[in-house]
Amino acid sequence: MPYFKDSEELYNVLGEYFRSIMDTEPAKVINQVGGPVQYIYNNPDGKVTMVPESGNGEANLILGETDVQPLLTFKMNADVGHRFWLGKVDLTQALARQQMQAVGPLSKALKVVPALQPLYGMYRDYLVQINREDLLED
Repeated sequence: MPYFKDSEELYNVLGEYFRSIMDTEPAKVINQVGGPVQYIYNNPDGKVTMVPESGNGEANLILGETDVQPLLTFKMNADVGHRFWLGKVDLTQALARQQMQAVGPLSKALKVVPALQPLYGMYRDYLVQINREDLLED
């Protein structure tokens, strides 16, 4: 059974999590990739795009369709995405097993992977905060 019943729930949980971390240091590191980073989910479908602001290091977040052309795109099943942000999916292994697909300069993405570590705990905390502890269970 999928973690998210539909796209609306995906955006309400995962999309709003992204919105909640936009001003954190780990999110600012993601923005150092050098351009927009987009996460494309399926089952259910969803799209989350982080767009760096020029000059100030902060980013904008776009949930859903956009004309923004990402520098780096990650495509995955929404369940894999959820488990990734919980810290239960290793990016390198997921790419090798084709659980995730990356389009763009992957070397830039791999440089920021160590900075993602704090985001895993923040996602767990966020799920507790929004009373979605059910999503912490396997």
